Amino acid sequence: MVLAADLVSVSHSSAASAAASIHLQRESSVVETTLGGFTGVGEIAGVAVLASEQGIVEWFPDPAQTLTQLAALATEAVGAGWRVTVLVPAIRMGEAHRSLRGIPVTLQPWWADGERVRFGGPEVP
Repeated sequence: MVLAADLVSVSHSSAASAAASIHLQRESSVVETTLGGFTGVGEIAGVAVLASEQGIVEWFPDPAQTLTQLAALATEAVGAGWRVTVLVPAIRMGEAHRSLRGIPVTLQPWWADGERVRFGGPEVP
């Protein structure tokens, strides 16, 4: 009998939690909230990680979230004083560059490495 191997699934939510733990090394309080809650647009799916002492917000859109919908919201967040980084699975980086070109954000890829989340370097769309 052959048994299927357990597949380890690293999601945008677990990537957000990994990023939050990194920020906790630099400041005392980091908040994870829904992306819809942060933007005020309930149908925007994903997770936002706020490192407010640093003025940083990192967005981890849901895999089904269309990235073009984030452009105006990101511009608004930057105007409110946040430094916005949009983190997507590495396979979505091309889409992120196309969707957010000209928007004052940083893009950053993430990927699963076994059960761990790895982050690539920041890029400008």
